[in-house]
Amino acid sequence: MKSSITTTQVFKYVLLFTFLFAIFLALAITYNKVFKMKNETISIIEKYEGVIKGKKSLEIVNNYLFNKGYNTKGYCDNDEYGVKDLGSSTYEPSQSNVKYYYCLSDRVVTGENKDRIYYNIKLFYKFNLPFIGDILTFNITGETKAIQYYSASQKLSPFIGDILTFNITGENKAIQYYSASQKLS
Repeated sequence: MKSSITTTQVFKYVLLFTFLFAIFLALAITYNKVFKMKNETISIIEKYEGVIKGKKSLEIVNNYLFNKGYNTKGYCDNDEYGVKDLGSSTYEPSQSNVKYYYCLSDRVVTGENKDRIYYNIKLFYKFNLPFIGDILTFNITGETKAIQYYSASQKLSPFIGDILTFNITGENKAIQYYSASQKLS
């Protein structure tokens, strides 16, 4: 009787180890896939010298992520911009209760000779197991190399076509602006 209990116990350990190995393998494969996407996204932003209105860098990033089957969403921090639709080439200031495909932020570093801008990107990946479903969502962040900062058009700001809210005589009004001349300075 003692050897049958031992055999059952060993079988339980083998099943537990197999389950833990499957969890680790699923996590490693998903992380590797999203890590490669993050690196390629950073390369695209560096190649096009930033996320600049009128340039195609954001559209190319969105097309790349869409074609790779990226579909995970997560929450952005308050100081970041989020992309809600991979089919468009717009981003918006993040809101705490909205999920985005990825997040962008920038920082300008002034120097003696040249000003530089750095873009940060945050992609999300889910820890997903068969029969259990989505367990956790993790972020992968990265930063571009220094990019020459020429003008304020390289800074992230609301896109043309976004809704702006402003206060006129005590009433909040929302308008959609279509040209830079309409944007409040």
